Amino acid sequence: MAKIKLKVPKLGLTIENVMISEWHKKEGEKVQEGELIATVEADKANFEIESPSNGTLTKILYDADGEVEHEVGKIIAEIDT
Repeated sequence: MAKIKLKVPKLGLTIENVMISEWHKKEGEKVQEGELIATVEADKANFEIESPSNGTLTKILYDADGEVEHEVGKIIAEIDT
């Protein structure tokens, strides 16, 4: 079983930080490739983060509080495939 580290994606040329506004999946839930996992906010715009692979969302590292900024490339969750 492989672990995929879900990172904050690069969302544009000027966006360096995002806030997690909502997790659409909970730890332990199955995910499918392309399925919506989280919504993040940057510069008052919302962006969706999709699962890169089929598997199980095993660890969410940060709450969806909409207040703490996370830089692009930061690991925010793990998926077991």
